[in-house]
Amino acid sequence: MMIEQVPKILLVEGIDDKKVIEKLFQRRKIVFEDFAVHNCEGLEKLLKILPTQIMAGSYDVMGVIADADEDADQRWRTLRNILTGAGYENVPGVPDAGGVILEDPDEELPKIGVWLMPDNRIDGAVEDFIRLLIPEGDALLPIAEKKVENLIAGKLNRFSVSHRSKALIHTWLAWQERPGKQLGSAITYRFVRTQAYLLDDGRAGCFVRWLKELFR
Repeated sequence: MMIEQVPKILLVEGIDDKKVIEKLFQRRKIVFEDFAVHNCEGLEKLLKILPTQIMAGSYDVMGVIADADEDADQRWRTLRNILTGAGYENVPGVPDAGGVILEDPDEELPKIGVWLMPDNRIDGAVEDFIRLLIPEGDALLPIAEKKVENLIAGKLNRFSVSHRSKALIHTWLAWQERPGKQLGSAITYRFVRTQAYLLDDGRAGCFVRWLKELFR
């Protein structure tokens, strides 16, 4: 797997994560010098290359974004073991709500940050991060939630129950003014008539602060 040769790199699980982050950068007008977002094409590949890339010494700063999926605690334990095994000290037992950032006092290891999607606390994935950005009081979200739950209750769902959040967000996106927007595009999507943004990027403030502190 070819990895970008830049001093600062952000490793993400998949293409949806990459597009969501790049669109959030676009909306917030965030630019980091000598920086790249790398799609690892899956969690297993991310976990496999992470210790190698840490020890290679190719990067000054590394970021890792991984989905908590169905067990945030287990996902963090896996990442924590990789970090402690690489030599990082004082790795927290649980991730901070604002994301984790570690620095090696001897400067032999890269500065590294970890964010568990969606918010370092609850189980979930990038779709749940998008859900957190939906403005409070949105009229369609509870209807979409009920539809998805009714499908599951009636055993009519063709998707895995573990993919409930994916089904919910894509259902919700299918009911918008311009149906079928992808996750990344939803960040910068404005309604045709009002030009109001579909998603409230202010709700991503904690995530944005973590990124800026890590890669500034």
